Amino acid sequence: MKVLGVTGKIASGKSMVAKFIKEIKKEASIIDVDEVAKGIYPDNPGVLKELKDLFGEDIFGPKDCLVFRLLAEKVFSSKRRLMKLNKLMFPLIKKEVKGILESRSAVNYIVIDAAVLFGCGLDKFCDYIILVESPLEKRKKRLRGLSLAEDEIKLKVEGQYIEIVKDRVDFIIKNDGSKDFLFRKVKNILKNI
Repeated sequence: MKVLGVTGKIASGKSMVAKFIKEIKKEASIIDVDEVAKGIYPDNPGVLKELKDLFGEDIFGPKDCLVFRLLAEKVFSSKRRLMKLNKLMFPLIKKEVKGILESRSAVNYIVIDAAVLFGCGLDKFCDYIILVESPLEKRKKRLRGLSLAEDEIKLKVEGQYIEIVKDRVDFIIKNDGSKDFLFRKVKNILKNI
């Protein structure tokens, strides 16, 4: 089993790179760490209580359901709040990803798609790490394509603080062209793995 970590800033194209890896290596399995994190909340009343204590009742909707958009607004507007959320969630995410990796040990390729790859310590599970970089304007354009308002885009782009340990990165992809060009870059990297 080879574990490939794909990381980068918001809207850099890391999820597209993960999908391209799956397209090229049909047997590959993708672990989307954002989805893993969202899956932790409903099954963990202790985490929900902690979130309420840290960020207030107003991040919850009807029936005490966490509203991710409201949580994001709170944490992306304050580095201190984001650090608190990370301190709470990173150990849980790491444990969950480790369990997923163990359950998929028969799979030839596993891709961990995570902006927080280094912050969570998920890089320790990776055989290879791919960093996806993209110019700020292209990243903003991609977010506009998701129908986000300009203030939401500004909040997400400026409020994301991710750790990148360049010494641990094996490949850097500059995502500044077409999807076809990106696909070719991914294909070339996979030839060297």
